[in-house]
Amino acid sequence: MKVLISAVGNTDPIRNFHDGALVHIARKYRPDKIIIVFSEELIRKKDDIEKVIRSIDSQYVPEIVYHEPIILNNEVHIFDTMFDQFDAIIREYYTKDDEFILNLSSGTPQIKSALFVLNRLSEINVKAVQVPSPEKKSNAGVGHDDSEDIDALIDTNIDNKRDFVDRTIEDTSDKFKQGLMKKTLRDFIKKYDYKASLELANQLPDFPGLKNCRKKLQDIVDSLDRQDIPKTLKNRKWSDEKKKVLNAYLTIELQKERGNFSEGLIRIKTLTEFILEDYIDNRYPGLLDRYVDESEKYFLGIWDYSKILKEKREWTLYNQIKPMINMNTSRNTLAHRLDPLQSEELRQLGSVLKNLKALVKEQYQFNEKDFNFYKELNKELLELLK
Repeated sequence: MKVLISAVGNTDPIRNFHDGALVHIARKYRPDKIIIVFSEELIRKKDDIEKVIRSIDSQYVPEIVYHEPIILNNEVHIFDTMFDQFDAIIREYYTKDDEFILNLSSGTPQIKSALFVLNRLSEINVKAVQVPSPEKKSNAGVGHDDSEDIDALIDTNIDNKRDFVDRTIEDTSDKFKQGLMKKTLRDFIKKYDYKASLELANQLPDFPGLKNCRKKLQDIVDSLDRQDIPKTLKNRKWSDEKKKVLNAYLTIELQKERGNFSEGLIRIKTLTEFILEDYIDNRYPGLLDRYVDESEKYFLGIWDYSKILKEKREWTLYNQIKPMINMNTSRNTLAHRLDPLQSEELRQLGSVLKNLKALVKEQYQFNEKDFNFYKELNKELLELLK
């Protein structure tokens, strides 16, 4: 069964010797049921609208349902209210077994906009139809026919014939859908959710900049999945250790920006241990080999390295890693137990990251710009999506 849901506008049922949108859609699609939503002001058109619909064809006798309650005059110009009301109306009548049609051309601009957005955002399968004026321009300046006799209007209605000019346009709203997806994609990028960004980018039709955007997103997603270094960082003329350290720190910052504090917390200890091992190996060659057997070298932890620093009277570095050692208790809570983090532990994360950044910066001679990798990447991605 075909079902038309329509508000009522000033052009309904007939204006300027032509169908209004409601009647024209009924004439074209011949719905079996027409659900009409009136406002207080236009309920007076009820009888005329029904009479014009019945005049379409003597063999066409649709069921006409007048939705209640009618819309209050002080609400028809409020978009949010119209959105909520028509969302509820559509869901009240919708069934999967029927073919639904929405009239996007009758009612106040707020009603039309609400129906348009509902058609694009809801996952309900409906056909949305627009009806431009016969002149293909605004009806402004065209007089209303409300005072005319309805029978006379029917007799002089140019559309009231079998070979009428079909003015209906089925709304696909591809531009709107693409614009909405594009906005969502930009929002995902701003939140550093590159996997969701890539999935959405792959659904968009090509436009200038999108191919390059997808390429950059794919590289980042692949790198994060494999804990690898993004190509942009790989191409820098740095040592492998320097690239690894910056990438590891940036990944921790990324997890923090995403709100994934637990993942960032676990990585802090690992990165600190890597930096300390690299520092001790370079400053005291062979010390770690003498400190433990070769087989045990890879099991050295942050406590072992702090002990070596203490023995070597490396007080600056020793004091620098103290916050990371203190945070290790919280890290162990996550890694080895099922207990949640306490709010106080989360608050400590900011100061720990500050210390870790200073450690990374000092040990590997990074400048502040190097730490803006993901912020700069986001700027590039957003620029490509303009």
